[in-house]
Amino acid sequence: MRPPGMTSRTRPVVLVLVVVLCLVLTEQIARGLGIERAVGLLSLANLATLVIGIKLGWRQALLGVGSLALLTIPAVLSQGDPAAGTVVMTLTALALGLSARWQLQPVYWLMVVSLCLLITNSPLAATATTSDLARLVLGVLASGSLTTLLLSKLLPLPDGADTPGAFAVAHSWRRALAYGSLLAATTLITTPFALQHDWHINGLWLILTPFLVLRPFVRDAWRVALHRSMGTLAGVGLVILVAPALHHTVSPQVPAIALAAITAAIAARKGHPALMVAVLTATIVLFNSNASDLPLMADKRLLACAISIAISLGVMALAHPIEQRFRAVHGGEGR
Repeated sequence: MRPPGMTSRTRPVVLVLVVVLCLVLTEQIARGLGIERAVGLLSLANLATLVIGIKLGWRQALLGVGSLALLTIPAVLSQGDPAAGTVVMTLTALALGLSARWQLQPVYWLMVVSLCLLITNSPLAATATTSDLARLVLGVLASGSLTTLLLSKLLPLPDGADTPGAFAVAHSWRRALAYGSLLAATTLITTPFALQHDWHINGLWLILTPFLVLRPFVRDAWRVALHRSMGTLAGVGLVILVAPALHHTVSPQVPAIALAAITAAIAARKGHPALMVAVLTATIVLFNSNASDLPLMADKRLLACAISIAISLGVMALAHPIEQRFRAVHGGEGR
């Protein structure tokens, strides 16, 4: 149910205020725990929590927070070990693909952003101590739990939205497994390359972009993939355009929070996927940049995105005839 006085007109305003409040509090939590370098990572994790909560309710948001906190442990422990990092990302990709059976992947993939960032450009030292790891996990849990609490109290789902029907079976196990295999295949290509060649923050885009582009329906995915690809490139292009102005005026954190609020609003209104990806991409770039390196690194991020899009579309091209052959043999999908 809505809080007293909540209407369809006031809800977007409350949404923006909740996003800004959550991200400001996230920064304070990171500073309080002595992990200031993790502000970008925690902010993106909480943006994911916000979107999950807006779309699926606070229980699923809390589940996402707990899952990310657990995955943080092997992700940190895999630092300096490309093989271990690849295993963590590949298993995550496969699990995300399987979640497509219940149509959960459109929101849960946002948690992958923080995991990719942790794998490629960890805010912790190369030889992270147990204390460092504990503080980071605590930061994920504390900020995520606070965000979930604020969502449940200030921005609950409209009446009737948080129902079991929202988690009904959407795809067969075969399709979900095929989607997971598609994501895992791209991850097995992008992750070792990014980690072995020390691409750092640019490696984030190499690994992450397939999660933005690929969809469960291979045969119908080309148009969506092209839209999302253009959105990804447009998001990085937007940052390239505004980088000179940001370099001389405000911290990237300020426009990052503003774009995060816009991202959440687009998700709540089920806006066009390309627009959602464009704004989200710019948000991710700004949360993980400083004013000095923003103009210098933007072109490299654009290159990493372009390479990853080419890999994603190439894997789709290989998967398409395989799916057609399978459907011809089995006469349909089936559950």
